Amino acid sequence: MKIFLACMLPVALALPATTPTTFHAVNEPVHPDGVSGKNKTLVLNFQEKDEPGKMRSIVFKSQQFCRAEMPYDFEFDVQFKVVSATVYFFGANFTGVEKGTISSNSLKPIKHLMDRCMPGTRVIFDEVKVIGPDKKVRSIAGMNLLLY
Repeated sequence: MKIFLACMLPVALALPATTPTTFHAVNEPVHPDGVSGKNKTLVLNFQEKDEPGKMRSIVFKSQQFCRAEMPYDFEFDVQFKVVSATVYFFGANFTGVEKGTISSNSLKPIKHLMDRCMPGTRVIFDEVKVIGPDKKVRSIAGMNLLLY
């Protein structure tokens, strides 16, 4: 089962970057109620902006928190808090797919997996749920990072 997941995850969850300044996992509305406006989508942002979808392994290992944010040109100052996410690790220094979960913006629960990351490791944030100022919990697109 683990081998099957390792083969399918890169294909099924390869997420394209749509702008040079922010990694957008997908360019679809976040929620039918419309948290987004004028095709602006809430995204999990966690990486260097110069290379979407990639991050230096040393930078990734030093992260303590993640955040969900609206694109830089969104009209309103809106803050979202990560409620939960499932994180998959595979590739270099991992045999098969290893899974961790977080229940807040803190990455402390997956730190032991992050410490094993090295160039060639792929990290996928999936099933990301956030809560906004209106106290609604929403699912947003995850992200796919290749560490170098």
